[in-house]
Amino acid sequence: MKRQEVDVFSTPTLKGTYAVVYQLEKSASLNWLQKIAQNEGAPATCFFTQDSPHSYSVRCFNSSHEIQLCGHGLLATAKVIAKKGVKSFSLLAKAQEVKVVCEPVENPSEDSVWLIFAEASVIASQAPLWMHKVFNQLPQAVSTVGNSDGYFVMQWPDGFNLKSLSVNFAELVKQTDRAVIATCKSSSPDYDYCFRYFAPQHGVDEDKATGSAHRVLVSYWNQRLNKCNVKALQLSNDGAELIGRSDTGSVWISGAVSIRE
Repeated sequence: MKRQEVDVFSTPTLKGTYAVVYQLEKSASLNWLQKIAQNEGAPATCFFTQDSPHSYSVRCFNSSHEIQLCGHGLLATAKVIAKKGVKSFSLLAKAQEVKVVCEPVENPSEDSVWLIFAEASVIASQAPLWMHKVFNQLPQAVSTVGNSDGYFVMQWPDGFNLKSLSVNFAELVKQTDRAVIATCKSSSPDYDYCFRYFAPQHGVDEDKATGSAHRVLVSYWNQRLNKCNVKALQLSNDGAELIGRSDTGSVWISGAVSIRE
């Protein structure tokens, strides 16, 4: 197996996150893959096999769970594949196909890697009765995405200090199988919106940098800001910068991605 470490969504002032990427000659058992991921202890450990010249299968894990849709892990895997000279291909992640496109950029010597997802359906919903047990401050709007183990999108007022939000993770696990994306419009001219991501049900209380949540928020904020190209700040302890754009029926996500030498 060839092993590589890849930094994702970092800037000179924000640490972002990282993934460990393994290329396999053939598929392996999920138990074996989970054991490797547990030993790695990385935010995501990803394994890919080549199905055809332009199609690859990918599985992503954290230390305790297989991740349903790991945005930063898929970006890291796409970067490793793109280094081989492939500029357009598909990643098959748990029966969901994600397209990858590499675009030239002006200054860096390497192309920018974009993941292209089908647009997620974000549905406005009533605020759950249990929110006061979980959060020290309540959101102004709540939406849902996906089925019962999908996402809550919770929006706080414009410019709200999301870092001041405290979460009772034990109570959150009791109340729902949904991960929570907490977001608000940014008060900084450098970013369109900020967010945090909580998923104790899936093995991580608060994620460092979350491409899958960003995919949801690109659509969410496009509807509210009427803006196709967006930049987001994830307010985890390490911080992360993510970019995205909304196209007809699809969402593109990207950010800084670099393979450690």
